[in-house]
Amino acid sequence: MPRKPTVYKRCDCPDRIRPKEKNGCIHGWEYNLTNSQGKRTRATIPESVGLTQAQAQSALDGLAPGAVPEPVEANLIFRQWAADWLSRRRVKETSLEKYEIAIRVHLNPRWGRHRLRSIKKAQVEAWIQEIEDSKVANSTGEGHWKVFQMIMKDALQNGKIASNPTYEVDGPYVGESTSYVFSQDECWAIYDTFPERYRLIPMFGFACGTRQAEAFGMCDDVIDPSRSLLTVRRQVLKIKETRHKRLLIDRLKTSPRLNSKVAPTPPYLLEAVAEYLERFPPRATETVLWEHRKKIDDCKRGSARALFWTPRGNLMCRNYFNDDLWKPALLKLGIKDKDGNLPTFHDLRHTFISTCLQNGIPEHTVAAWVGDSVEELRRTYSHLLKDHADTHGAVAASLTARPKLFVVRDAA
Repeated sequence: MPRKPTVYKRCDCPDRIRPKEKNGCIHGWEYNLTNSQGKRTRATIPESVGLTQAQAQSALDGLAPGAVPEPVEANLIFRQWAADWLSRRRVKETSLEKYEIAIRVHLNPRWGRHRLRSIKKAQVEAWIQEIEDSKVANSTGEGHWKVFQMIMKDALQNGKIASNPTYEVDGPYVGESTSYVFSQDECWAIYDTFPERYRLIPMFGFACGTRQAEAFGMCDDVIDPSRSLLTVRRQVLKIKETRHKRLLIDRLKTSPRLNSKVAPTPPYLLEAVAEYLERFPPRATETVLWEHRKKIDDCKRGSARALFWTPRGNLMCRNYFNDDLWKPALLKLGIKDKDGNLPTFHDLRHTFISTCLQNGIPEHTVAAWVGDSVEELRRTYSHLLKDHADTHGAVAASLTARPKLFVVRDAA
């Protein structure tokens, strides 16, 4: 006859499970544990020993006999562990600031008072559904989810929770990018509308694919006219680490390990830069020679000759540029997206990348020019890469076509 299943009855201690059979209680505690090979096993320990399941797992893992296992913090709440996790991050200041905002503004209001051990997978899945149903932007919701994942994974690795409630949970759906792509006429209309002192800034965006902070940090030593190359290695930052003062930093915006990136410079940009330098000579300023994993205050200082300055003699910043230059120019030209919103400077970068990909330039080449990884480029511009089937389909088909048959005639 098949063996009857054991009925488990939970006792006063939530970590203990007592097997109950017809003939009464078994004098011991039975635990479902995981051995060193990752296999589940059962262990029965005499009741007099009085171990919890966490302590029994430690014994199975090889804890010395008689040693006291580390106590489990049963009442540790998410807010406390998130603060501890944040204090141990070794990332860029901008990334650290994004993590702090995500925790303070979004994660703590939702999970802050929850005990770490009480957060269940079903609750996490319900939260993901809330994000998708709300009006939060796709990329914003995905960012909150990634921070939450990192915090919970860290809690598991440090023994604060027994299992990760985010495991095998799909994050918020992120749709395809819907960035605005300027036409060639619109790009040149923006250039003509901008004040002469600042019209080079948008040209760096649509001609070389630079980011806004990188365009602000252009100096007179970054263009090689003989080779028609632009070397991007500086940016203007105004963040918490700089005490919200504008500083010229020898560092790229997104990759602290990448010292510089090189992009081709079209002839019209070379001519515009030469004319600009004659009319508006660059001014010397201090630059931070940033080193990886060093605070800005601990880095050495150098000098450079920056191209762009505000009327008050400061380095260019996004507030002045966006409010006093960019938005008035687009409003004057009537350039809006399909929802009636003004495109951003970053859309000039999207225009450069989209134009390159649509005209058959290899994605790894474009990624090197703009300082992105190939994976990021594929994720953001997958809709353009799909169009390559129409563009290059005939060429690919010809490569595998049956060769023509040659008729060999008899020499006789």
